[in-house]
Amino acid sequence: MIHPRSSRRSFLKGIGAITATGMFPNFLRAQGALKKVAIAGIGVEGKGASDISGVAANNEIVALCDVDKTRLARAAAKYPGAKTFTDFRAMLDSMKGTIDAVTVSTPDHAHYPAAMHALHHGKHVFIQKPLTNTLWENRQLHLGARKKGVITQMGNQGHTYEDTRTVSEWIAAGAIGKVKEVHVWTN
Repeated sequence: MIHPRSSRRSFLKGIGAITATGMFPNFLRAQGALKKVAIAGIGVEGKGASDISGVAANNEIVALCDVDKTRLARAAAKYPGAKTFTDFRAMLDSMKGTIDAVTVSTPDHAHYPAAMHALHHGKHVFIQKPLTNTLWENRQLHLGARKKGVITQMGNQGHTYEDTRTVSEWIAAGAIGKVKEVHVWTN
């Protein structure tokens, strides 16, 4: 969700921070010229590892959180400057002035509470799917992001690649004529 009152700078800062691996690589490269985005990762192995590495280039991983201390130690070795936590609430509460954006790549039941806590502190959030488990949770995330004026995105790797985005822009601009039907498939 893009908040209508967001500035261009805050939009670029946020989108650079919360993009998935392979998504908007030019934004990520451009971010380095402006300012490194301070990113925290909640859930650090499996999809979490790829989400964190996908936003690490030209940004700064400042905090890592995982309930599994062994996994957390492995991730900390890759990002030695990051502070480590086993509770996302403690991480967000203690580092709220340092973190710009958060990736949430936890088991499904923890997506909503982690994302809402990040939104409470005004952080941009990238959340793996499923975004939420109920419509009520989804609505609360939407309202929370709108209230804080931050950007949120759900991980949907099949539609986040640059080629898909480019074709979408062509269609929206009418560059290839009136499109009646689109078929898309990926790996």
